[in-house]
Amino acid sequence: MSDSAKENTGNPPINLSQVVGRDHRYELSVSNETPEDAIARRSKEMADAELKRKMTYALFCFALLIISIVFTGCVYTFANGTADDKKWAAGIVSAIASGLVGFLVGQGRK
Repeated sequence: MSDSAKENTGNPPINLSQVVGRDHRYELSVSNETPEDAIARRSKEMADAELKRKMTYALFCFALLIISIVFTGCVYTFANGTADDKKWAAGIVSAIASGLVGFLVGQGRK
């Protein structure tokens, strides 16, 4: 060991291979926020997450309402419309039905 290392620290350097064994695991954690800041941050994150869930739910309900209206209109047109009207109504109904099946299959894989 060099004399300058002893002079700078006053203590001999630590040999980490002697301190740390193969079965040991160490973790260093540094925090730069006070407990009050951590509480404020967590409450803000919880409020943001709740707002995001509410917005997602509202968007889902709105999309479901619009798709339901379009689907009902197309089924009604398919049942009572002319031959040309039935062609485009059948295409839209089949697209909505295949999208629903795709969504449900995708949810089952998660």
